[in-house]
Amino acid sequence: MVAPLKVVLLGDTVVSNRHRLDAKADFPVDAVHLGGATPAAERDAAVNAADAAVVTAFSVPATGSTTLRLVQVQGAGWEKVDLACLPARTTVCNAFGHVRAAAEYALMTMLMWTHRWKEVEDAFRGGSWAWSGAAGGPFRHELNSRVVGVVGLGHMGRELCDRISAMGVRVLGCGRTRPSDLRSIDAFYPLDRLDAFLGECDFVILSIALTPETTGLIDARRLALMRRDAVLVNLARGPVVDERALYEALTGGTIAGAVIDVWWRYPDAANPNPPPSTYPFNALPNVMMTPHSSQWTEQMMDRRWDMIVANLRRLHRGEPLRDVVRPGVGSRDPSGG
Repeated sequence: MVAPLKVVLLGDTVVSNRHRLDAKADFPVDAVHLGGATPAAERDAAVNAADAAVVTAFSVPATGSTTLRLVQVQGAGWEKVDLACLPARTTVCNAFGHVRAAAEYALMTMLMWTHRWKEVEDAFRGGSWAWSGAAGGPFRHELNSRVVGVVGLGHMGRELCDRISAMGVRVLGCGRTRPSDLRSIDAFYPLDRLDAFLGECDFVILSIALTPETTGLIDARRLALMRRDAVLVNLARGPVVDERALYEALTGGTIAGAVIDVWWRYPDAANPNPPPSTYPFNALPNVMMTPHSSQWTEQMMDRRWDMIVANLRRLHRGEPLRDVVRPGVGSRDPSGG
């Protein structure tokens, strides 16, 4: 009889998805569910005895574990995994599944902006026909008349380009690496030509990973290179954009507006409901803002758990893991993907 794979689901967000593991696993699994209130000693003992841990963050002292072979992140971002806590042999993998939701969000907000949906709906709800064609109201625009630029051409960036191009817009892509398939990108700019790229776009969508090199990538100088009627859409990470510079660009008319889904401040145990920024973006009429929720859909999480369970299955069978962000020393070469 094949021994079950010992898996720890670590953290409330992960534990809330245990039903997905139960439904999708077609191999023997011995799962332990450890929510945020689990005593540290119990948590540490379970992790150190496990074959794999599914996490959103990891800071468990496990360098002495002789069994832990995989830390599987329930998301794309793995910056909250403390590699110093892991044995050298432990592989770290991430999961995607969010790119379709992100693309729909980007399309939704750009359509709302070009059609001025909020202004039209608010005015009509208040009793005004001022935006109506029947009353000779002002013209709006269609998204297909615009140029949309995507910064960062990884999983999410490529999906954004594919979905947006179907709307008939001109799509520009900017990234470190030129995509092998440019069918949905009308022109490619390497990242060192970002300055030239910015001035060509009506909408600039950020989907680039946060690294030391991309922190503050969009600063006051680069915001000034954008068109005055352009809109910045940030789906990456808050610190990719200089916080103060963006606020001043929006209040000073450097750019027309922004769609912000990712922020500089987030809830924690000490403050579960903080303002998302030092600056009052919520007071600006030219900002659409959401609480890092653009990708938070039922379908997204189900796709992620398809990927997570597939990796657990590979671990159980001794097959190469996918979406490896930190290979373990002595582990088999990942197959990519």
